[in-house]
Amino acid sequence: MYLQRQAVLFWSLLAVLCAFVGANVNITLEDTASQIIYSPPACGLTLSSGSSAGTEAQSTQICNSAWRIIAAQDVSGGTLTTTSGPTNSSGGLIPQLFLSVRALALYVKTTAASTALVNVTVSTINPVVTVRSEINSSLEFISIVDLPEDRITTLSLTFVQANETTRLDIDSITHNAIRFSFVTTIDSASNKHSIYRYTQSGPDTSKIRAN
Repeated sequence: MYLQRQAVLFWSLLAVLCAFVGANVNITLEDTASQIIYSPPACGLTLSSGSSAGTEAQSTQICNSAWRIIAAQDVSGGTLTTTSGPTNSSGGLIPQLFLSVRALALYVKTTAASTALVNVTVSTINPVVTVRSEINSSLEFISIVDLPEDRITTLSLTFVQANETTRLDIDSITHNAIRFSFVTTIDSASNKHSIYRYTQSGPDTSKIRAN
């Protein structure tokens, strides 16, 4: 499935254009990273510093949230943040996830046990561009590529309720960014385009490149 939208931005440069160039770098955020915002807030298992869930459960709090942190093996950080949909104790709020980051690409890793449909929204400002798609989380990777590296992208995932019980697991989110170095050049005009595309596949680094 592909959902494509293009935004073209034109600008003129009358003097020296300060440009940045650099190599791509992958940064992985574990499911409990502070940059990832869950609504309602996630709760459950807490791991002590330097430990992993595969060895010993450190601290488990009473959790009534729709998002629960659980111990799991064969995952990035020893835990999963998982939901099976709204709960009465969470006020019936539909589970959502938010992450704002400057990146060329985003990869949301789920699990083989994840069965829920999820609404994926990616948006930017200046200019305002929003792209949405409904994706099956059971494919284990939700990939969003060809993002504009010169502005912040906000990713949101929204759990889609179904007639049967389903679950959405969050293992980690990896974002591909540019590690910049500074160069100068002179130009009279510059054209730039950004194409937003959803793919239901694993990371393909050949599709990730600086614009």
